[in-house]
Amino acid sequence: MLDGHVAQSQAMEAMAKQMQGLGQAAQVPSSLGQVSPVGPSAAPASPGQVQPADGGVFDNVLGKFVHEVNDKHATMGNTLKSMLAGENVPMHQVMTEFQEAGVAFTMMVELRNKLLESYKELMSMGL
Repeated sequence: MLDGHVAQSQAMEAMAKQMQGLGQAAQVPSSLGQVSPVGPSAAPASPGQVQPADGGVFDNVLGKFVHEVNDKHATMGNTLKSMLAGENVPMHQVMTEFQEAGVAFTMMVELRNKLLESYKELMSMGL
């Protein structure tokens, strides 16, 4: 059971590196940019008014998500070790954390697959 946890952690690290590389490869050139959001106190934006793209916003969201998944696996591993060491850890807590970590990892894998699929589709489009 602990070997599976180690294997998933290694796979998670490999996916994090892949996602970081994908985020860097797909950055928007600085000449394009993003339209600034208009709030109630903001002056009306003209159609041509653009703000420079925030470098790495997408990368930050992915990085945060990967770190949250990694934290869930670390918490689950620590709780499991504590229970195996004989500490007073309820079995339902261990199983709940185990399932949460598994679901989070599965969701991260599916997100990576969708991102890669979208990236490949974009690259195959003719501009």
